[in-house]
This record gives sequence, structure tokens and C-alpha cells, in this order.
Amino acid sequence: MPDIPYPWGNRPDEFDVNVEALVGAREALTKAPPAAQFTWCANCDWVDGAYSRSTIDGLFGLGEEQTRDLGFTVESDHPALFAASDKAATPLDIVLAALASCLTGGVASIAQHRGVQLNSVQVEVEGDMDMSGVLGIDPDIRNGFSAIRVKFHIDADAAPDEIAGIVSQSQIADTKPDEHPSRTAI
Repeated sequence: MPDIPYPWGNRPDEFDVNVEALVGAREALTKAPPAAQFTWCANCDWVDGAYSRSTIDGLFGLGEEQTRDLGFTVESDHPALFAASDKAATPLDIVLAALASCLTGGVASIAQHRGVQLNSVQVEVEGDMDMSGVLGIDPDIRNGFSAIRVKFHIDADAAPDEIAGIVSQSQIADTKPDEHPSRTAI
């Protein structure tokens, strides 16, 4: 990896979480709470049909605009059963994958910080949705997930209660203020 300075430490090694940098970030943001306010950004362009392409290349944090080392592209579509071309994952698939990725990264970071050796981590995320709301069939049906279930499969050199503690600390309870709470199983 290129040697690019971070505000609170060095970049991690290829397979390690940079715990020193995370602890430094926590300490710095504890001393300056306004700097902890971040705004994450994505821009989406319609391509055709239900197919779209989003770009992610910046964010606001530490009191100023931040640029990413790399920009990212996420493509999205809907399945053929909804009269779309099925060229990419649905937006709902992407939301669930993002939640699973966040939880997986959290488990890895917390385990390393606690000195727990992970052998494997898999996070399964499922979301239930009544399409009657989205399709306008019933205006009383919520246009969103009615439930989200998360299941962790973790192989680690740790006791079950240690693994449960790591999972508990890695949780993000919701992705928007009015979202239904997620349920978790280990």
C-alpha cells in the first residue's frame, strides 16, 4: 500500500486491522465531538430501465470534505420478475450486503483489538419486505424492510462468550432513524 498519512496513525498491514489508528481516532474524536459528525455520500445516475450506476468518492468528516484514495462504482438493477433486465444486484441486495460488510469489518476490528484470532467470519443478512407497499397496492404497507435478521458464523480462538461480546460491540442497530430494529443471532 502507498504510504499516505492518516490523521491518527499509519495504514494497516495487508491483512491486519490498524487497531492503533482506530484507538487514536476514538481518542481524538472523544476530545473533539463535532469532528465525529460524518456525512457519507453516493451519487446515482440512471442508465436505462431500472438499471443505474452509483459512484462513491468522497465524504465529509473531521470538519471538512475528504477525498477517497479510490472512487467506487456500484451498479444496481431489478430482477426480471419485476420487468427489469436483472443486470446487477437490486438496491435492497446492496443494502443488505452493506450491512453484512459493516458487521464483518466490525467483528474483524474488535477481535483484533481484543487479541482474538479469527479463523473465519461469515455474516448472513436477510430482510423481509411486503412488496404491496412498494408497488402501490396498499398505501398502509411500509415501503421498506419489516424485519432484518442477522446470523454470524464465526470460527475464532475464543470462548463463545468472548465471541458474543465481539458481535455485540460490532452491531449497528439501524441504517436510518426510523428503521425497524434489526434482530441478531449468533
